[in-house]
Amino acid sequence: MKSILFFSVAFFVIASPVFGELTPQDLDKIRLIVKEEISASEARMRAEIAASEKRMKEYVDIKFESVNIKFDSMDERLILVVGFVSALIILIVVTVGIPQMIMAWRGKNERSQDKKIEELSREIEALKQQRIVGPYE
Repeated sequence: MKSILFFSVAFFVIASPVFGELTPQDLDKIRLIVKEEISASEARMRAEIAASEKRMKEYVDIKFESVNIKFDSMDERLILVVGFVSALIILIVVTVGIPQMIMAWRGKNERSQDKKIEELSREIEALKQQRIVGPYE
């Protein structure tokens, strides 16, 4: 028991500096160390953020270029489709319109010929009437 008591007292004598208080100089040193670490950490974070922003801008630029290329190709395809549709409409108009115009022209000619035929048939009737009436006179 005496040995336990002796070791306990010796331990408390040796361990007494543990219960010592921090002096203002110690606190200032701790603050200085913490400030240095914080400033170093902030500098690293700023550098990382700048690098991250740069990578993000490059990535976005690449994606926008890709989208622009896709829009350009879609624009070219759309122009091609509009050209084909326009050509098809023109072809339909030509294939339907030209025969209609020819038929209208022929119809006009036929009408003028019908008028001439009708005039000639009147003249023939008039001549027949004169001939029939003429020999008996």
